[in-house]
Amino acid sequence: MTNQSSHPNSPDAAHAETHDVLANFEAIVARTHPQLRAYIAGMGVASHEVDDVAQEVYLALFRGQEKVPPETTPDRWLRGIARNLCLNHIRRSSRRGRLHREALAELLANEESFCERSREQGEFDGALENCLRHLPEDSKRLLLLRYRDDLTSQRIAEVVDSTSQAIRVALFRIRASLRNCITQTVVE
Repeated sequence: MTNQSSHPNSPDAAHAETHDVLANFEAIVARTHPQLRAYIAGMGVASHEVDDVAQEVYLALFRGQEKVPPETTPDRWLRGIARNLCLNHIRRSSRRGRLHREALAELLANEESFCERSREQGEFDGALENCLRHLPEDSKRLLLLRYRDDLTSQRIAEVVDSTSQAIRVALFRIRASLRNCITQTVVE
């Protein structure tokens, strides 16, 4: 009977090979981690993102260990991976930063136009109040019945003993008068 553990395709041999690969990888990480972090930081990656990029570098090394040429040291291979990942990271960050700046500019522009509209609305409201104060009492009464009490021209005509046609004409003239007054007040 042959010993299975000495056979290259046996489960014990595969386990031993996996163990050797992991042990080799852990040794590389332990030996290179401080230098790799310094290299990544030196490439211009923000300090709060250095560990994330380093993790990506080690993950790439682990996944592609079989691609490392025998004549190349793992340290040199790691620096090559780190260089490429840092450049990609910086490009992404730059693009993300540009998008953030554009979004911020748009928010500020919207806020500015909102403030402008609010200021204009405040001017309009002030002008409207001033113009309403100068209206004759009959005109104020018609406006209150129409807009506060939400009455139709027919119902207002019944209340003030007039015709609905006369009420519509009167409301049209009152609105035109207010429009002119507000325009003059805001322009001045």
